Amino acid sequence: MQPATIITPRTARFFSLGEPGPAIQHVWICLHDHDQPVAELAAQLVNLDTPERLLILPEALSRYTLPDGSDQPASDRAMWFAPNSIADDLADSATYLQALAAQTLAACPAGTPVTVLAYGHGAVVACHWLAESNMAYQRLVLYAAVFPPLPDRRNLLAGLPLRPVQVVATTADVFTPEADGPALLQDLRAAGHTARLSYTEPGPLTLAALGAGREEGGLLTSATA
Repeated sequence: MQPATIITPRTARFFSLGEPGPAIQHVWICLHDHDQPVAELAAQLVNLDTPERLLILPEALSRYTLPDGSDQPASDRAMWFAPNSIADDLADSATYLQALAAQTLAACPAGTPVTVLAYGHGAVVACHWLAESNMAYQRLVLYAAVFPPLPDRRNLLAGLPLRPVQVVATTADVFTPEADGPALLQDLRAAGHTARLSYTEPGPLTLAALGAGREEGGLLTSATA
């Protein structure tokens, strides 16, 4: 018995903070971590929820619900890829994200700048999508990024368009495996990217925590060198 594949349409779910429309000046597409409820990422981004900024939070295609536990209610979770099907799952996610981005931007003013923020395992999804598509974006934020052994991280980063990248590492001990920001920064710079590193503590994020002091003329201005 041999496995085979077939491409089929999927119904994907996404959430948003804000509504697309003529008042939007900045669009952020924010990818959650492996097994992370979207609401949990939204809580971290609440400080970025302003009238002129639209936050789009796609949910990964593989959804499931954890049953009620002794101390926690049932919750919806989703994962971007399975260990034995990473290549196919990344390709499906890229198709999904490209369609979602196009739909969102069509309802916003022409030329609205896009920032892509990817948390945890969402980082490899974002990098694969941006490397394989013609997505017009201004800035990539890799927050507590986690890359699996395959695809090779250096090759993946080398395929990214040359846009500014902000690496955000956390100071919390629980995130130690994800906090190796300097190594990721080194790989990005080796691939020719303009990249910076900042650190933040767990909790709601701010533009300053993401290495940006303000958004001007559609671009994020770094607060630190």
